[in-house]
Amino acid sequence: MPNRWEVKGVIKLPQRLREIRCEVQCIHGHIHAIVNVDCTVVTLQGPEYKEGFTKNMEADGAGERHVIFWEFAKECKLGPPGADDGLAAHINACSCNSCTRRLAYAPRAIETLRSALRLTPKGHPSVTRCFVKLAREYIRAFRLDDDLSRIDDAISALSSALQLTPRSNSEFPSRLEDLAEMLLLRFKHTGNISDLNQAISKRRQAVEATDEGGSSLPCRQHSLGHALHRRFNHEGDLSDISDSIAAHTKALKLRLGSHTRLRFLAVELTRSFQSFLGRIDTLMQNAKALSPISEAEDVCINSCGCNITHLLHDIGNLLHARFWRTRELSDIAAAIRVQRLLVRLTPERHPRLPGFLEGLGSSLQDRFRHRREARDIDEAISVCQRSAQLDSGSGGPQNEFCIMYRLATCFLGRYKARGNWDDLDEAIRILQQMVYVNPDDIEHKCVGSWIHGLAISLGYRFSLTRDPRDLAEAISIQERLVQRPEPDESIIRRLITLCLLLKTRFNTFGNLEDIDKAISLGRMAIELPFNKDLYAQLASLAACLMDRVRDPVATGVQPTLFEAFVQEGNTPRLSSSLAFDYINEAIALLQEAIGLIPEGHPDFPDHLACLAHAYYTRSEKTDNFPDLQEAIATQKRAIRLTPDWHTSKSRYLKELSQYLHSRYHHTGNDEDRADMITACEAAVASPWHTPQAGLQVAIWLARHCSDSTTVVAAYGKAMGAIALMVGLDQTVAQRYSSIHGLSEMPIEAAAVACDFNHVDKAVEWLEQGRCLVWSQINTLRTSLEALGTRDRELASEIAEVSRRLEAAGSTRRLIGDDMSQSLKLSLDDEARAHKKLARRWEDLLTKARDIPGFECFLKSVPCSALIDHLPPTGSIVIITVYEGGCSAIALIAGLGEPLHIPLPDLTLSKVMEYRAILNKKLSALGFRSQVAGKEEFDEDKSDTEQRGVGRYRGRDRNVLYVLKALWIEVVKPVLDALAIPKADHPNLSTLHRVWWCPTGVLSFLPLHAAGVYSDSGSESVLDYVVSSYTPSISSLLERVRNDREIDETRSGLFLTNQPKVPGYPRIAGTTREVNTIHDIATEQGVRVLKVEGSELSVDDCLKHMEEYSSVHFACHGSQNAEEPLKSRLQLETSALELGAIMQKNLKHADLAFLSACETSTGEEKLDNEVVHLAAGMLAAGYRRVVGTMWEIRDSHAVDVANDFYSYLMDHRKDGSGSRFDGSRSAHALHHAIRQLRARLDSTREVRGIPDELEKSLLLWIPYVHYGY
Repeated sequence: MPNRWEVKGVIKLPQRLREIRCEVQCIHGHIHAIVNVDCTVVTLQGPEYKEGFTKNMEADGAGERHVIFWEFAKECKLGPPGADDGLAAHINACSCNSCTRRLAYAPRAIETLRSALRLTPKGHPSVTRCFVKLAREYIRAFRLDDDLSRIDDAISALSSALQLTPRSNSEFPSRLEDLAEMLLLRFKHTGNISDLNQAISKRRQAVEATDEGGSSLPCRQHSLGHALHRRFNHEGDLSDISDSIAAHTKALKLRLGSHTRLRFLAVELTRSFQSFLGRIDTLMQNAKALSPISEAEDVCINSCGCNITHLLHDIGNLLHARFWRTRELSDIAAAIRVQRLLVRLTPERHPRLPGFLEGLGSSLQDRFRHRREARDIDEAISVCQRSAQLDSGSGGPQNEFCIMYRLATCFLGRYKARGNWDDLDEAIRILQQMVYVNPDDIEHKCVGSWIHGLAISLGYRFSLTRDPRDLAEAISIQERLVQRPEPDESIIRRLITLCLLLKTRFNTFGNLEDIDKAISLGRMAIELPFNKDLYAQLASLAACLMDRVRDPVATGVQPTLFEAFVQEGNTPRLSSSLAFDYINEAIALLQEAIGLIPEGHPDFPDHLACLAHAYYTRSEKTDNFPDLQEAIATQKRAIRLTPDWHTSKSRYLKELSQYLHSRYHHTGNDEDRADMITACEAAVASPWHTPQAGLQVAIWLARHCSDSTTVVAAYGKAMGAIALMVGLDQTVAQRYSSIHGLSEMPIEAAAVACDFNHVDKAVEWLEQGRCLVWSQINTLRTSLEALGTRDRELASEIAEVSRRLEAAGSTRRLIGDDMSQSLKLSLDDEARAHKKLARRWEDLLTKARDIPGFECFLKSVPCSALIDHLPPTGSIVIITVYEGGCSAIALIAGLGEPLHIPLPDLTLSKVMEYRAILNKKLSALGFRSQVAGKEEFDEDKSDTEQRGVGRYRGRDRNVLYVLKALWIEVVKPVLDALAIPKADHPNLSTLHRVWWCPTGVLSFLPLHAAGVYSDSGSESVLDYVVSSYTPSISSLLERVRNDREIDETRSGLFLTNQPKVPGYPRIAGTTREVNTIHDIATEQGVRVLKVEGSELSVDDCLKHMEEYSSVHFACHGSQNAEEPLKSRLQLETSALELGAIMQKNLKHADLAFLSACETSTGEEKLDNEVVHLAAGMLAAGYRRVVGTMWEIRDSHAVDVANDFYSYLMDHRKDGSGSRFDGSRSAHALHHAIRQLRARLDSTREVRGIPDELEKSLLLWIPYVHYGY
C-alpha cells in the first residue's frame, strides 16, 4: 500500500538483550523516526509463542506521522517423528488468532503444521485441532496468492478433521459450517455446482446437529437460507427459494422468540406464516403499536448478521425474487408486508434504513406494474423519496445512485399510468443529474441503465412536446449505449428501445430508413441469447412491422386532425403482397408473445390491443370479415383486463369504437352503431394519456354520432383538450407549435354547434379555441382589483406569478444540439421552473375560486357573460368559414343572445381562391417583398418612393372581383341582418361601429374594404359602418371594461422615425411624417416626445413606451413566418421584436400607430391565432392599434398620419390639457382613409388611366384598426 515500508526477515536476538534502537531511514539516508524497542516486556511463556506491538510516533518538524509495528516470536524446535512432548503447545501456537496480523506468515504456518502432523502419532488428541488450523492457514494463503489448490487443500484438511470429530462433539456443527464455507468459496471461483450442492448438504447437517435451543441455530438457519438462495440464482429451481424462505423464517422465529417486545410475533410465526403476515397488517394500521428496536436490542450473539432486521430484509428479498419467477401476487404482497415491518422496526438513523426503504419501494413498484393500483406507485415514490433524503450521500455515491434511479423509474411508471407531465419531468431531471453530473471517479455498474432510462423518458417527452430535439437526443444516447459491451440481456432491452425510438421518428417524419433499421434491430434482438423477456421483443418487432404497413404522417410537425385519424402521408407504400406478409408475421409474433406471459401480466392487455389492431388492419386490406370479428373480440378482452383509471383504457375504447364502426358498415346492424357510440363515450370519459389522445377520441365521437347532446359534449371535450395542449408551462413559441394543425378545430365545432342551434356554444368554442396564446396573455393581465378588495395578499401573489409566467413564456431559450451538457441541464432546470410556476398559478387560481363570488375567476367566459359586457354601441361580428358551411354570428348589446346569420353563398374553397388572387396581385405589384438597398436618396424625392411597393403593370381586375365577392357573399348579408342602412351623407358621428372577427383564411382578406367599385361609382363598407378588427371577443371586452381616463403623467405621444435602417430600403417621408405629427401635437399642447434614427436604442424605446400612453412608429416592419414572436419593428440601432414588447406590462397604454409595412399581416400557418405585430401590441396592453396589411407608399403614409392626428386633435374633449386621447382612433382612421381615397380618385380622374382604380384601392386598403 502507499507510504508503507516493510522489512521482511527475522532478527535473532541474543539472550539477556534489554533494548534495541531502530531507525527509520529513506533512500537518501535521512532518519525519519527512531524507536527504542524494550525486549524485557515479553516472556512468551505457555501457548503464546508470538506477540505483536504497535507504536504511534510524530516526527519532529516534518509534519509526519509514523505507525511502527513489530513482533516477538519464540523459536520452536521439533523433535523426531512420533515425539509429542510439548507438541500440543507448539500446535496451539501456530495460526492462533493472536499470532499475527500478516498473511505473509501463512506459508510458514502451513509448513509448521504439516511438519507437526508428520511428527504426531495417529490418534493423538491434537491431530484434529491441527487439521482445523491447517485448513484455516490454507485459506489465508489463498488470499495471499490466489492459488485455487490452496482451497482444495483446505477442504481436504477440514474434511479430515471432520472425520476425526464425533457427532457428539460440540465443535461438530461449527466444523460442518466451516467446511460449507470453504466449498462455497471454491464454487465462487470455479462455478462447479457440486461444490454448492455439498455446501448446502453440510449446512443442513450443521442445522440438524445443533440443539433446538442452541444460540447458534438462528445463524445456521440463516446461512442455510443464503446457500439455497445462491443455488436458486444459479439453477432457477423454485424449491430452493421456497426452502430458503423457510430457513430464514425459522431463524426469524428463533430470534423473535428471544426478544422481549417481539415475542408475540414469534408466536404468530409458530402458527403459520400467513398468521404472521396478518399480524403485520394490524401493526401497520396502528402507528403506536410498534416502535423501532435499537441496535443494542438487535445484536446477534454470534455476530453472523442474522439479527432481526437482517432476517426480515432477506425474507422480503426472497419473497420478491420468488414473485419474479412465479408472478404470484401473494408473494409480492407478503414481501411488502415483511418490508413494511422491517422499516417500522428500524431506527431513523440506522445506516441501512435507506436501503430497506428502497427495497420496499422496489416491491411496491413491481406490484403496481402487475396489479395497477395507483396507491402502490404513490407509496413507492413516497418511500423512495424518504430513502433519498435519509441517504443524502451518507451511504456513498454508489448507494445514492441506486436509490435515485429507483425513484426516477417510479416517477416514469406513474407518468405512464396517469399521464402527469410533472412525473415525467421529475424522472428526466433525476436521470439527467445521474448521467451528466456523475463524478468522474464513480463508474457505477448501472450507468447503462441510467442512460437507457433517460432515452426512454426523453422519448416520452417528445410524444408530449413534439420537440424533435428530445427525440434526437434520445436516439443519439441510445445508439451510443448499444455500442457498449454488455454480455447479458441488457443489450436486448437497449436494442428494443432504440428500435421503438426509431419507429417513433418514422411515424413523425416518415423516413423509411428509420423504420427499416428498427425492423432490422427488432429481428436481431429476438435472435440473441439471454432473452428473458422475449415476449416484449416479439411485440416490439410486431409494432414496427405494422407501422411499416400503414402510411405514416410524414410532416415533421404535429399532424392535423385529418392526418391524425386517417394517417395519410407521402411515404412510398409497400406492395400488397409484402404488406400482407408483414401483417401475417406481426400477428404470429403477437400470438407468440401473448402465449409467453400470464393474463395477469401488466403488458398483457396492450399486447392484446396490438393483436386486435393487426387483425383489423388485415381485415381492411383483405376485406376478411372473420379478422374483423377477431379484432373486436380481442379488443374487448384487452378492455376487460384494464382498470378504469389507467390511461390506456381510453385508447382501447376508441379503437374498439373504430372496429365496431367498420363492422356496422359491413352488416348495417344498428346494435354495432350503438355499441360504437357507447365505447366512444366511455373513451371520452376515461383518463387520457395526453391531451392529443383525448382530442382524437373526442373528435372521433363527434364525427360519428348524430345525437345532438352527445356531439356537443364531445366537441366540448375536444376544446378542453386543445386548451390543455397550450399550457402556461410552455413557452409562447412552443404553444404555437402545439396548436399547429388544429386551427380548424374550433371553427368545425362552432359550425356543428350552429347546425344543432347551439349558437351560444359556437361563440364559446370560437372564443376558447382561437387566439389561445393571446387569450392567455390577456388573462394574465386581467385586473385583480376586485379580488384585491377581498384578499389583497392573494391578489398580489397572483399578479407576481402572472408577471413571472409571462416573462418565462416570452424569453425561455430552446435547447440546441450543439450545447454543452451543463447548459442543457441548466435550460432543462429553467423549463422545470417554468412548469413549477405554472402549477403554482393553478394552485392560486383554485384558491381564488374558493372565495364566494369568484367561482369563475379567470375561467373561460360563458356566452352569457360575454353578452353582458358588450360595447354599448356597435356590433361584434364573428365569421366562420368551414367546408361544411359558412356563417356569421353577431353580438349586439341589449339583444340578450347571439344572432346567427347564415352565409349560404360563401364557401371555404371560394375564400381560399380570393386569398390566392389577392396574394398573387400583391406579389406581382411588390407589396409582399422588401429588397435591401443602400443607394443614397433625398428625403424630398418624388412621391414615387414607397415602402416596398412596386409599380403596377397589370390590366386584370382580380382585386375588384375579390372585393365585390366579399361584399355580396359576406358583408352585405351581415349588414342586412343587422338592419344597418347606407348613410346618404356619411357622418362619422352617426355611422354604426362594427368589430370584425374573421376566422381562418378569411383573416387575411380586407373585409373593411369590401364593396363594388367602378369608375362610375361605388358602394362599400365605408358607406355603412366604421370598421375595426378584434383578435377575439374577450380581448375587446377587456378594453371596454378598462376604458378609463389615463393618468395625466403618462398620457402623451411618443414618436420615432427610422428612415436609414441598415439592410432595408431607405424610406423617404418618415422624417416629414413624424415632424408633422409632432407639430400638430405641440400646437394642441399635448405631451409629446420625438426621438429619431440612431438616437433611439431598443431599451430606450421600451422605456419611452412605458412613459407615454401612445406611440407612433414610422419605420420598416417585418413578419417572421417561422417564429412569429420574432416579428419586428426595425430601428436603426437594432430591431424591436414582438416578444420584447409582450414582456412589458404597459399599464397605461392607449394607442399604437404602426406606420410600418405588414404590421397586421398574420401567420398563414396559424390563421386562427392572429399572430402579427398589431395583435401583439394589443396583447402588450394597448387598447387600440393602427397597422397595415401590406406595404404602404411613403407619401400616402404622411398624409394618412396627418389626417388621422388632426382628426383626433380636433375631437379632443374640453379641458384635456396635455392629455392625448386615442379613443376615437377608429373614426380618425376612417376619416383619414376617406380623405386618401378621395385624393386618389381625384388624381385618377385627372390622369384618365382606366386601370388606376385597382391600384388606388391597394394604396388605401392596407390601413386597419384593431381594438376599442
